[in-house]
Amino acid sequence: MSDYIKAAGGVVIRGKKILFIKKNGRWEFPKGRLKKGANRKNTALREVSEETGLKKKHLNIINPLIPTHHHNKINGRLFVKETVWFLIRYSGDKKKKLKPDKKEGITKCKWFTLDELVLIIKDSRPMVHYLLGFVLNDPSYKDYQKNGNQ
Repeated sequence: MSDYIKAAGGVVIRGKKILFIKKNGRWEFPKGRLKKGANRKNTALREVSEETGLKKKHLNIINPLIPTHHHNKINGRLFVKETVWFLIRYSGDKKKKLKPDKKEGITKCKWFTLDELVLIIKDSRPMVHYLLGFVLNDPSYKDYQKNGNQ
């Protein structure tokens, strides 16, 4: 029997860039567990803010994406972690310094263009590849890019 963990996270965009965090040596998207009584949208915004230092007031959910599932064994028990993802727009200062949450094992936060992603994505988990592919083909993301959001 496995235990079920609910989480939420965000694929954060700013102009032509996408935000990634480096956690435990791998590039991924910010996410975290739902606290008791919390909803997924608020959890996604809170986790992005906590893990990167971006202010919640500058983070706007564009739309929900797809959930992902990750299996993990901890102390002999199997856990299934379902993460619900949201496409999030950052509307704050482009020069805002990112602050990785070192307590969570995050060593870097960085905005990447699609061209730069080729260099870092190879060491990411398959879930990150899958989710990124989904985002790049998502109509909301395409509309955001087409409408000149720089």
